[in-house]
Amino acid sequence: MRLGDRLMAVGETDRAIAEYKLAERQRSGDADIRLRIGHAYASRGDVDEALEYYRPLAEEKPELRHQIAADLIALSMAARERGAAENMARSLQPLLDWGLGYVPTDLLLALARHYGRDGDYPRSLGLYLAVLAEESREPGVLYEVGRAYEELGGCERALPYFRRYVEEARRGDPERDAARWHYGNCLFVSADEDRAAGRPSAALQKLDEMVSFGVPRTLIDDAHFMRGEMLLSVGNTESALGAYQRVLDLNPSRTGSIVRRAEERIRQIRFGFEDE
Repeated sequence: MRLGDRLMAVGETDRAIAEYKLAERQRSGDADIRLRIGHAYASRGDVDEALEYYRPLAEEKPELRHQIAADLIALSMAARERGAAENMARSLQPLLDWGLGYVPTDLLLALARHYGRDGDYPRSLGLYLAVLAEESREPGVLYEVGRAYEELGGCERALPYFRRYVEEARRGDPERDAARWHYGNCLFVSADEDRAAGRPSAALQKLDEMVSFGVPRTLIDDAHFMRGEMLLSVGNTESALGAYQRVLDLNPSRTGSIVRRAEERIRQIRFGFEDE
């Protein structure tokens, strides 16, 4: 084992591993030798080989986890620098199993983004929320949490994160316009959910905010029409007329199904309903 240590000290990693394995055969199960073999593989950048020794060792001797974590963090940082996200994720997985406290915040964020890019939003969301709890978190994390919720079908839960990000982001922030778009989209989606659930007041509040935001532009006509429907459902016919008229004003050529529906509602309010 001492020869292996001397070889490691002069950078002869392959020879050191051979010496350590020879010592392991002579002293089967020795934790110190297995720790050295894991460290040698980690220093060589061999993730899977290092984990083969570190995983069972950490289970047998939890007191070694911090020492093992230092190696795995170094491995993951090197993998991140190389753009090897899968290696980074594999290096960090044992640490996540032991507890988020073993992983530095910057690596938690890198891992959350990796899972997000892969479409694994349930895993990425938990990591984003852990990063968000840190005082030193990046402002963009708010936006990323919102996007994760949105992708998981939780626009209602995404809204406060989008709102905070839009309020905090500088005008030149590269994600600001995208965040505004997603915020407006989630306002519309959530308003439609409120409409379907019989909550017209909640729907109207979100639609009013979305219309004032002005995005997504492709949904503004629908938002005004839905406002008309909600206002009509609570008996506010005058304001409903204004909402339907706004659909027509935004479409001076008077084409499209939403325009025809708005025109029909206006006729019903002015003539059909009065005759009933």
